[in-house]
Parts: sequence; C-alpha cells; structure tokens
Amino acid sequence: MFPFPDPTAPPPSRPPTSPTVPIQRRSPEWALAELVAGNKRFVEGSSRHGHQLAAAVAAATSPRPYAAIVGCMDSRVPVEAVFDQDFGAVCAIRTAGHALDGVAVASVTMAVEVLGVALVLVLGHTRCAAIAATLAPESSGRRRNAVTETIARNIGAIGIEGIGAATGRHVVATVRTLRGSVGSAVAGAVYDVDTGRVEVLSTV
Repeated sequence: MFPFPDPTAPPPSRPPTSPTVPIQRRSPEWALAELVAGNKRFVEGSSRHGHQLAAAVAAATSPRPYAAIVGCMDSRVPVEAVFDQDFGAVCAIRTAGHALDGVAVASVTMAVEVLGVALVLVLGHTRCAAIAATLAPESSGRRRNAVTETIARNIGAIGIEGIGAATGRHVVATVRTLRGSVGSAVAGAVYDVDTGRVEVLSTV
C-alpha cells in the first residue's frame, strides 16, 4: 500500500535555495540575474532542482515567489525547468503565444500586489505556433481568434519578415503593455527551443 505522509507531521526542512534570500535583496535586477543563472544551469545540465515532493510540501504553507513569468502554453517551455526554479519560486501565467487578456493581466497584478514578486518577465519562444498562425495568410484556411488578433495588433503582421522578428516584436509590445498596467518592473526574453537558451531582450 502506498505510504501516504502523516498530515499531522511537521513539514520537512527545506534546503537553502535562492527563493529564501532575504526580501530586501529581491530587487528586480537580482530577480532577473537569478533567472538568467538558472537558465545557464539548465543549459549546462547542472540543474539543482529535481522537483521533489519534499520541496513541494515545504513550500505549501509559505510560498515566496520572487518573479512572475508570462509565457506561452507551449509544452516545450515549462518555465520552472527552463529557469531551474523550485516550488514556490516563480508564478507562471501561460496563454497561447503569451497573448494578454483581462484575466492574464489581472493574474500578473495579483502576483505583484498580493504575492510581492519583484519582477515580471515576458517570455516568448522560437518556433511558436501562435506566432506562425498569426503570420499565415488568410488563404491558409486558419481562422483568426482572440490569440492571433492580439498578436497581430502587437506585431503589425504586414511587413514583418520571419517568425523570429515577429516574436521579438510581440515580446517587446507585451512588456510595454504590462509596464503600463501592473506597477512592477517588467523585462522581456525569448527562449530558444532548439538550444534551451534564454536571450534577454529588454532589461528592467
């Protein structure tokens, strides 16, 4: 029989990790540097966090996220893995093509105002199907929807050459929108699904 943990037992001790850094050190610059360092560990194959149950239990009653990541729902871009972050370290707001709507913006605002994150990072990625669908000609048979309409407004689909340029423009436009909405430091980056590397496009 599966040995369920005793619910009356105290949570296991949690090894020191970056999210336990004192709150006064959690500047936006520190938060961005922490994410960049985590991605470097991920690319080098030296990730620290294996997402163990003990870490999940330890974070259950006192999560202290320091960043919110606005990213794509794409299955190839799990943000906790990409940035080598443990339970309780980051909030993830994910929509197709990281397209913003009222609920997504409100979620980011809650991360800032309620949970006190120091940084909001907008994360686009290469080979994004939502960007590709936005750039596809109407003759392709793909129907426009709220996601592609949002992306089209951000990139100005006419005249954009290539998915890479469109992705970068969409990230920058999303950063601009959030900077005017959430009252927090906002940066932008693009994740390369072929290499695992994150390129920062706009700093705090």
